[in-house]
Amino acid sequence: MKPALLFCLLLVSAGIAAQDAVPYGSNEKVGKYLEVNDIKVYYEIYGEGEPLLLIHGGMGSIENFVYQIPEFSKDFRVIAVDSRAQGRSTDSEKEITYALMASDMAELINKLKLGNVNVVGWSDGGNVGLELAYAHPEMVKKLVCIGGDYTHENWEADTTRTVWMAADDPLLLKTRDMLIRYMGSMDRLSYQPDRLPEIRKKLGYMWANYPNFTPDQLQTIQTPTLVMAGDHDLIRDQLTFDLYEALPHAQLCIFPGVTHLLLWEIPELANQTILNFLKTPYRDIDRLYFFR
Repeated sequence: MKPALLFCLLLVSAGIAAQDAVPYGSNEKVGKYLEVNDIKVYYEIYGEGEPLLLIHGGMGSIENFVYQIPEFSKDFRVIAVDSRAQGRSTDSEKEITYALMASDMAELINKLKLGNVNVVGWSDGGNVGLELAYAHPEMVKKLVCIGGDYTHENWEADTTRTVWMAADDPLLLKTRDMLIRYMGSMDRLSYQPDRLPEIRKKLGYMWANYPNFTPDQLQTIQTPTLVMAGDHDLIRDQLTFDLYEALPHAQLCIFPGVTHLLLWEIPELANQTILNFLKTPYRDIDRLYFFR
């Protein structure tokens, strides 16, 4: 995630679910802390079955997955985590990088004795998922990378053609209340509010300098991966295609008429797509199988 995304993700970082009584991200009944590396990570677990790790976007929290946790926990043991320095997890003096956050996740996986897990990462969370699959392939069964990128260079989509949508546009109507209601959730949830200026500075530096995968490095990732994005995503379309093409075992899903916030804009369709990928045995497909 990059600076241009800050405003959006500040607004959406808490998620919405007035219709859902479970306070995801602030659930005292299940919320726990675990010491990993040099910090305390906050996490919540829901459901039973194969472990499914959810990693939110930059400046977000577990609350980002308010539409996903209820559905995913019907089939999986969902481990929803606040990333380093975000949500309710703590910060340290170390530089924040995607690789370090992936190391945090690896420690959590080990300490919770989860074995190998499925991973769903959104935005920054997708980048962390890529780092985890790269550094710890034995830990990641499948990866869903939503609106992620693999390089900090030339990542942003062309916004010169951006238009102002009408006040009654369906996307605005669907998200307006949640965007207004949950602005500033980072301040509300932070375990270390006195460190927030430094945390924002560190995150800004990370977005300006990471990630920095090369295509050759991506080609070593053997984890079956679903690359997802909206056709009006903030991530440049070609970068999403390049990520898909570089990964040796990947599928691609581009949703029409949605943005970087697709998990909120089309939650039912996005959830079903993710669940189909996770629950269906992966196989590489021969593009010419019907001719052979």
